[in-house]
Amino acid sequence: MQSYIQIESLSKSYGKHRILSGIDLVVGKGESVAITGPSGCGKTTLLNILGLLETYESGSILLSGKKYPGPETRQAMLLRRNEINYLFQSFALIDSRTVRDNLMLALYYTKLSKREKEEAIEKTLKRFSVSSKLDSNVNELSGGEKQRVAISRAMLKPGNLILADEPTGSLDARMAEIVMDSLVSAARETGKTLVVVTHDMLMADKCDRTLSMQEGKLV
Repeated sequence: MQSYIQIESLSKSYGKHRILSGIDLVVGKGESVAITGPSGCGKTTLLNILGLLETYESGSILLSGKKYPGPETRQAMLLRRNEINYLFQSFALIDSRTVRDNLMLALYYTKLSKREKEEAIEKTLKRFSVSSKLDSNVNELSGGEKQRVAISRAMLKPGNLILADEPTGSLDARMAEIVMDSLVSAARETGKTLVVVTHDMLMADKCDRTLSMQEGKLV
């Protein structure tokens, strides 16, 4: 498998508290990897660094063989727009707009026609069992529905990397399994690389590989 993400000796501290301590990780192109561990162990910090939302102190990260830029650079902005899709716990949807509007924004920089965008949106929403909410405002949705819309947006947006922070955290057990199965299978079908942070081992086991983070180290 071709390597896509290469992390070597990555470290990060907040004040005197070491969050990440010499992380080494290689993720293959098209691979799905779950990172588990207790709250505060550093897994979300690692995801934020991969998402170009936080800096790190030492070590290196390569994406497709190219060095990661600083979060404030134009190169980082372009990567966040064109390559990296971040699925936040808070959903990061525009509450006052419809589901359709939110997902159209995800496709804004594509060359698809309006009809092709509509078809892609409907297909993806159907896959995640939320197609009936297409014309509903986001602020009318339940937490679980917002989660599924956010996942749909991540799948629709251009880019090869999906970073998912607790993607099933707002879902009941039955829907969590359905959504996680759909997320992993959709990533495989489209060749996207998926890195998931989760407390739920049942969900983690659906990925190609599961890693555990303890005290800032992957084991």
